[in-house]
Amino acid sequence: MELRTCTIQNDALFSRSKQSHHVQLTIIGDDTRQDPKRIIFTDHSQLSIHQKDTWAPLSVSPEMISLLADHHKLGSGFFQILSCFKDRYMPAEEGFAPAPRSFGWVYKYSEKKPVQSGTPWRIRQTGLYHVFDRERAKTVLIIISPSPTAYFLTRILELLEQPQFRSTIRTSPMLLHPMLISSHLSSWREYLEYHESLLLKLDMKSACSSLGQPLFTYETLREVREVEKKILPINPLLTALDGVIKDLEDANRNFTHAYGLNDSAFQAIQAPLNELRKEAASYRTQAVHMQKRAQSSAQSILDSLNLGFQQLAQNQNKNTLVMARSSREDSVAIRAITLVTSFYLPFSFVATMFGMNLVDFDEKSRNLIVSHQFWLYFVISVPLTVVTLLCWHYRMQAYRRSYLIGDRETMEDRKQGESSVDVEMV
Repeated sequence: MELRTCTIQNDALFSRSKQSHHVQLTIIGDDTRQDPKRIIFTDHSQLSIHQKDTWAPLSVSPEMISLLADHHKLGSGFFQILSCFKDRYMPAEEGFAPAPRSFGWVYKYSEKKPVQSGTPWRIRQTGLYHVFDRERAKTVLIIISPSPTAYFLTRILELLEQPQFRSTIRTSPMLLHPMLISSHLSSWREYLEYHESLLLKLDMKSACSSLGQPLFTYETLREVREVEKKILPINPLLTALDGVIKDLEDANRNFTHAYGLNDSAFQAIQAPLNELRKEAASYRTQAVHMQKRAQSSAQSILDSLNLGFQQLAQNQNKNTLVMARSSREDSVAIRAITLVTSFYLPFSFVATMFGMNLVDFDEKSRNLIVSHQFWLYFVISVPLTVVTLLCWHYRMQAYRRSYLIGDRETMEDRKQGESSVDVEMV
């Protein structure tokens, strides 16, 4: 009851738009043309609950879920499955496959979506919850789909229009479970092939480039990491699927024993489950191989980038050494010029002083005559020196402020770039 209450009160699970609330019901009644000895369940009800899209909440109300749970006596496993179809804004839990509960489970698979740019592959999920009511000779199958036009749901509805398939479902209702797996399991091969082609193209850049003229950059490394991230969920998902198949085999064995079915009915479910397990194991092996290959490619590109950076650092060290030698030579030259200037400066000053009209030489008395306006020389020179020093000080302060403002703006732009996240809708 606690799990049911928490699920019903979870606002992220149910759509707030009442116009979008929709539960599709399909009922298969008794067929008098069928052999009554082979019929176990006379009625089969199929309820379809869906999302608007993979990240949207369920198109159903909490009251409707409570009504269905009470009417069909649904257990806690049903609410555990419902909790996987909540509203999302990021691709969280892509590698998480919940454990089967009661007789219900969630199947995660890959599906191709038409897009104009970017990867066309998405990871979606479909939930099944099966109720067997032997007292009323009735089975109830609840399908929770990621969209109203999901492939498995559309396929089941088309097959239910055939009388032979309806009879098969009443005879072997367990058949619907391997059908869900087989509907999407082969898509993992195309999923892996698509990402392997991307990885091969990126490997070619690394193989055809040299240290002096590399064809790859940090963007290439980011693309390889993106491919690795897309491959990463496959192994845990297929491992969880192997556990689900084992549970389905046990359930099929118990179902056959409980209802006294013959061996042919048991093998009709067991044989496809064995084939599906082998197929899933091959995809899991390929996924592990591609994951290791992506890691190797990323490490190779990273090593090449590091070697390039080391070569760049060596070249910079050589340039720094050349600049240091040049600076040393310039320093020696400047010291020589300073020494010569210091030697000639007193003589230049004295020559300037005696060259001014403020100082004159009296030929009769053989004495120097200094003008009474000699003070003008200092009155003009000292303020000009002060003004020159003030202008230099103001210019240095303005340059320092502009430099600090530029650094601050660069840091803010970098923080904004790191905090921004691109969210790709599915």
